Amino acid sequence: MTPTHRPYQPSDREACLALFESNVPRFFHAGERQDFIEFLDAAESAYVVVTEGDAVVGSGGFTLSDNGQVANLCWGMVRRDHHGQGLGALLLNARLQAIAANTSACFVRLATSQHTEGFYRRHGFQIQSVEKDGFALGLDEVEMRLRFEPRPIRPEPV
Repeated sequence: MTPTHRPYQPSDREACLALFESNVPRFFHAGERQDFIEFLDAAESAYVVVTEGDAVVGSGGFTLSDNGQVANLCWGMVRRDHHGQGLGALLLNARLQAIAANTSACFVRLATSQHTEGFYRRHGFQIQSVEKDGFALGLDEVEMRLRFEPRPIRPEPV
């Protein structure tokens, strides 16, 4: 099945929590789960899910700051057993397209870990700062930024 994306719906909540759990402890700290639940329940941002058939296999969104000039990518994840299949690029592209279509952002910012900063670097993001153990012990916080120029993201080779 060809993966696709659509806006998040409250009925996706449990599937998104399962995505989160599949990425603990390497990509998320278990202590972040409650923050993610509160984020999903607040539904105050643009959030999308990536699906294959009826299965939710990825999700991610963005919020705006600095009077709409900065789009902050948040809670991006792909189900652990689907890593390396190009779904992260599909998810990033969906978010960048939504930012281009719905905002006037000049920059895209994110906080990620040392485990995924290479993915974002390959897509043009630049490291702004690194805080060792910033998310949790063994999980560094890497702040990255992209000067925003809407462009398509191609899937990475498998």
